Amino acid sequence: MRRVLLVDGAPAALAQLQQGLRQQRAQWDAVAVASGAAALASLARARFDAIVSDIGMPAMDGAPLLALVRDRHPNVVRLCLSDTAEGEAFMRAVPVTHQFLSKPCNVETLCDMVERICALRDILQQPAIHELVDNLKALPATPQTFQALSDAMAQPNAHTADIARIVSTDTALSVKVLQIANSAFYRRGVPVTSLQAAIAYAGLEMIKSLALSACVFNAIDASPAAGKLLQDLQARSIRKAHFARMLLRESRRADEAFTAALLLDIGQAVMALGAPEKFEQMIGLARASGRALHEVEPEVFGAAHPEVGAYLLGLWGLPLDLIEAVAYHHTPSRVQHANTSVLAAVHVADAVVDAGADRPARLLDRLDASFVARTGVSRCLTAWNIHLDADDLQAQRLGAG
Repeated sequence: MRRVLLVDGAPAALAQLQQGLRQQRAQWDAVAVASGAAALASLARARFDAIVSDIGMPAMDGAPLLALVRDRHPNVVRLCLSDTAEGEAFMRAVPVTHQFLSKPCNVETLCDMVERICALRDILQQPAIHELVDNLKALPATPQTFQALSDAMAQPNAHTADIARIVSTDTALSVKVLQIANSAFYRRGVPVTSLQAAIAYAGLEMIKSLALSACVFNAIDASPAAGKLLQDLQARSIRKAHFARMLLRESRRADEAFTAALLLDIGQAVMALGAPEKFEQMIGLARASGRALHEVEPEVFGAAHPEVGAYLLGLWGLPLDLIEAVAYHHTPSRVQHANTSVLAAVHVADAVVDAGADRPARLLDRLDASFVARTGVSRCLTAWNIHLDADDLQAQRLGAG
């Protein structure tokens, strides 16, 4: 049974939402309260899977309420109801909200969203994943990105393609832009997986607000060691993204592959931010043992970065295709119905860049043999002129470029 806490200062709207939720999901327990204080008291008394709060309420509006829920009850999914995607209150709610819902709320959409996020939590049950992600308040966006976006948007002929290029250099900002574009406000019936499309949907003013508002990406006072690790991770992610898009350059899925590859190692960013000393220890252990990072991570953190990253992106409501690419980028054979070309491009880009950066290795040693054996994947590799023989120096040179 799912337990959902509904918070709205308008009694009629609250009763309508509670009734609709009970009709849609009779087995769920929907509790309704009219204030932030009452919501916090309910959370202190009983377990809830999700809280759905209106953004505008007297005494305590949605943003500070959800911030307190994040700090006191990090396992509770936080959903925010708003009739606009603009304004100061909305911007304050962005960093503490997992997903936004437009008002009036579609109850079926609400139920599907709660089930999707909760199901992801149920699947990824390792306590280590929850601890790593639940303690993460925000991913930091770099000051350089803020400045570059501000300069670009000051130009009278600013274009979404130019903005997308800047946004793509910062993993944290990319994730937040995709989160907003895939919220109920902008969704056009299909998931938004391209950064350029996401920026077009959200609009330049929203992107500017996201980039320049300090409240969106809480200033995390990372240690110098963690900062260096994050820089290295980001540089490698950008190389993977460009390589994946290059492989699919003639395909309409090229932008999707770019975005997916950009997000592959976001789980490692979570680890580096949460425990930089353990992260350095993990890297040293991997190098000493000659093993890949994702093979060593469970020994040090209790979880591997693909699952951590997938859990975080799922919690933030990004499209399932992107979540699957992140979750299974080392083991794509576990995905049966994903787009083969995108998953293959992401898998190869990840293997090539990491093989060149971590230790010399044949590309074949880095790939999922069962996945590569699929007819569709073999066809992709042939088209990309990648041959799994000897040291496959050609592919590694492509990845290094």
